[in-house]
Amino acid sequence: KLFVALVAATFAVATANLSSPISTPSSLQDLKLSRPGGLINRLRGGAAFVEKVTGLSFSDTLSADGKSLKFVGAGDRKKAIIGPVAVNVYAVGLYVDETAAKATAASTPDDAKTAILDGTFTRSLKIVMARSVPSKKIGDALAEQIEPRVKGTTAPLDSFKSFFGGMDKLDKNNEIIFTASGDTLAVKGPSASQDFASKELCNAMFDIYLGATPVSPNGKKAMLDGFVDLCK
Repeated sequence: KLFVALVAATFAVATANLSSPISTPSSLQDLKLSRPGGLINRLRGGAAFVEKVTGLSFSDTLSADGKSLKFVGAGDRKKAIIGPVAVNVYAVGLYVDETAAKATAASTPDDAKTAILDGTFTRSLKIVMARSVPSKKIGDALAEQIEPRVKGTTAPLDSFKSFFGGMDKLDKNNEIIFTASGDTLAVKGPSASQDFASKELCNAMFDIYLGATPVSPNGKKAMLDGFVDLCK
């Protein structure tokens, strides 16, 4: 009975607060490299990639903003619960306009970071859920990460949170796609979509995963290394 109670309490804590900082214990030894900079493994047929920690797959291309975007890398997002114990919440992958990305001629991860965060070309982040979580909790967690990054600006953070609050829940394998093009961030969930005209919001969304304090360290490495690989 004690064990059952502990498991129940652990799961409750895991889903109650997804916004706190997370450490990702994955290492290169845990992940098979299918190509330089890709912490992923190509599935049979070459049509998709699987993020090794969560086992969630990503298609090689993504249609967004009227373009076919190219997958460059993915990583896991965990939620710490008790001590070193953590659960997988979702996997996140980066897609970019291949022609525009190659035009940046990024040759280092720092070059790639600058190109993605400061660029105006189309790029998308795709979240694939590893478990069922209320949509509002995901929105609140993202908003908590975004808030300090847009402080002092007119970024529509309240509208961003309301968008997620308007959906019921996100089930396992559900996807959320964030596409930045110019100064607009388009958000597409399983049952709703909305555009946000805010350069600050665009930058903050990508900085969550590629900035100085990424919520998915192995995701940042895979995305930046994959971007450099794409530019070769």
